[in-house]
Amino acid sequence: MNKVRVWRITHKKFAENAFSGEGARIYGGRFNSAGHPAVYTSGSLSLALLESLVQTNDKSWFSSCVFFSADIPDSFIKEAPPDRLPPGWNAIPCEPVSQRFGDQWLRDQETAILKVPSVVLPVEWNYVLNPQHPDFSKIEFSAEDDLPMDKRLMI
Repeated sequence: MNKVRVWRITHKKFAENAFSGEGARIYGGRFNSAGHPAVYTSGSLSLALLESLVQTNDKSWFSSCVFFSADIPDSFIKEAPPDRLPPGWNAIPCEPVSQRFGDQWLRDQETAILKVPSVVLPVEWNYVLNPQHPDFSKIEFSAEDDLPMDKRLMI
């Protein structure tokens, strides 16, 4: 069975609930509207960092961040390449069209993971996890580790 490694960065104070989907449930995200829990991960730690960097102007936030990884079986993943996403999925800021797409995927529960292109770097992939899918409980997440970040990125 082939597996894909995904990565997640979060602040230490949220580490205990990093895979609950609660933050996305409260605030929504690109592929979920508020009220729908989801967990956003990336196909590399560096992409997870880029995704985090575009979300804040407070670079000091990263001095207290941790990261996790998880290895996900291919069979848990549905790929949504750009040509299968609705027009406007990559709008900045995100628009309801991409949230509706993700909400439908979350409701359908066809797979536990949705593979989507990154808006920040469209040739790389992010992975949205559905914490309410039965296969989600089969995913093993690593322990948290301090984020090793070059201080020049915090200037």
